[in-house]
Amino acid sequence: MYLLVIRQLAIMLAIAVSGFAVTRAFKFGKTEQQYVSKTLLYFINPCLILGNFNRDFNAGELRDFADVLLYAFLIHFIMIAIALVFVRSRTEEGKELDCIDRIAVVFTNCGFIGIPLIQGVFPGQPMAVFYLIAFLTAFNIFLWTFGYFIVCGKINFKKIITNPNIIALVAGMLIFIAPFKLPSVLANGKSGVIDFIASMNTATSMILLGMLFANYTRPGVEKIFGRVVRLCLLRYVVTGLVMFGLTLLVLKNITSVADIRMKCYVAYIAALCPVGMSVSSFAVVFHKDESYSALLVLVTSALCVVTLPVSVFLLEQFL
Repeated sequence: MYLLVIRQLAIMLAIAVSGFAVTRAFKFGKTEQQYVSKTLLYFINPCLILGNFNRDFNAGELRDFADVLLYAFLIHFIMIAIALVFVRSRTEEGKELDCIDRIAVVFTNCGFIGIPLIQGVFPGQPMAVFYLIAFLTAFNIFLWTFGYFIVCGKINFKKIITNPNIIALVAGMLIFIAPFKLPSVLANGKSGVIDFIASMNTATSMILLGMLFANYTRPGVEKIFGRVVRLCLLRYVVTGLVMFGLTLLVLKNITSVADIRMKCYVAYIAALCPVGMSVSSFAVVFHKDESYSALLVLVTSALCVVTLPVSVFLLEQFL
């Protein structure tokens, strides 16, 4: 399985390099970066969520979805605890970056990288992606409540309720349990309007990653080197060990749940993805230090090519 992880990461890295080259060639700047960020966050991602809920209702699948959703809630609570305990700066300059570090620990690239990764690791098994959508449901709930609060210092319920991602989650659940589905011209799993938009997810997110790297201009990288190293240790060592232990505990002691192995593997991979593009998108949209957030995404994405396959390999060895 870890070889499939390496292959999929290599493909996505190639797309990111292409985004970097195009950005440098055409001198794309902040305007283009904001456009791509908002398109990804508020348009493509909601279509991805909605399209994956457009499936025939099955009571067993609903229970499976609930299993992964509850497990994902537990995982996010654990990662939030890690972020709140370990991310505490003493200087004013450091405190300005704490909000980015905290959401960087909690929110991974489980959507933009996770979905094509899971599709590559579990080819021909649509339930794997459905389990990831359950994880993404918890992800989006926490992103637009805890994440929004950490970045903005308050919770704006109006913005949460009217957020396209939350609307897509609610609409998707209603469509899933309803006796009717979306017209095939909108979504049929392959060639509907929503399907085509959702399929842009991987390429657009990797192009944005390349753009962020091409436009990286933050001076004094050496001053934040230690901070970046600490974040990587929190993301891949502390969180990684906790997720490794939790996954082993569940798989060895909870055997009565249907398809428990795939559910745990999906959640494990999603939790160990690099820092999410949503962190950079939040930094761009809410006027935080977008260069620093881009650096975190870039460094953790580069390390992920090694850490994620190794993590999956070690889990397979212990099981």
